[in-house]
Amino acid sequence: FGLLLSGDLLEYKQSGTPIPTTTLEVAPKAPRARQQEPEPRTKQHAIQMPPSLLCQPPQHRPAVLRSTLLRLALRCGRVPANNLGKGMLVPGSEVSRQADRIFRVLSVGHVKPGKGGAFVQAKLKCVLDGTIVPHKFRSAETVETVDLDPAEDYSLLYTDGGLVHLMHGETFEQIEVPREAFGELAVWLRDGMSVRVASRQGVPLLFTLPPRAAYEVVETRLGSREGKTDASKPAVLSNGEALRVPHFVTVGDRILVNTEDGTYYGKAGPDEG
Repeated sequence: FGLLLSGDLLEYKQSGTPIPTTTLEVAPKAPRARQQEPEPRTKQHAIQMPPSLLCQPPQHRPAVLRSTLLRLALRCGRVPANNLGKGMLVPGSEVSRQADRIFRVLSVGHVKPGKGGAFVQAKLKCVLDGTIVPHKFRSAETVETVDLDPAEDYSLLYTDGGLVHLMHGETFEQIEVPREAFGELAVWLRDGMSVRVASRQGVPLLFTLPPRAAYEVVETRLGSREGKTDASKPAVLSNGEALRVPHFVTVGDRILVNTEDGTYYGKAGPDEG
């Protein structure tokens, strides 16, 4: 339709003739296609256990389960060798060809020899069997490390078929862990004991026992000194472990043992476990 100029509009007003109008049909706007919501991102390297493995009898799967979980979970970051520090965790692939091992850094020393490049001399301890391994890292290289989630408190319910059953202290969720995962600490496991568990991507990897635990002495000889310098005697505990105790300790006594090195600490009180 034509445009009404200002003169035309005035003429229509003076004559009293209605101003012509027209209707413009506008096609409805097509609805905008709804953007498809992106699928929720899953955690990188999410752990999915093979059903065939979980269906195996518990006594057959601990070693395979442990190795599988470690290989899946140890996808870590890298740090300069010069930044290694005491307490850090290093996967076995950095130290040897045992990818299912984790080593804790006990000490590091920075060495700059007269000839050759500088290096970091590290003292490492396998968290599974306690093996001490010295290892050199070139200062210029980067080292893969294991970054674990904060440790959580669990209670040891019982051990069955090579599996240790733990219950979370707050959520009461129960998990199964191969006994061998505790390494040299496995001999000190006891029902009702509190255990600190550090995980990575939901996979339990590092376990810490109380510094001391109580056990009953089931075998020892009478307290008599074999010599002037002999201040202890052999004894066997309720868990089958042997250690040396003072001469005043007798069968039936409950004693405290240092779980870190398996040595005698003292007699246990009525409420000490």
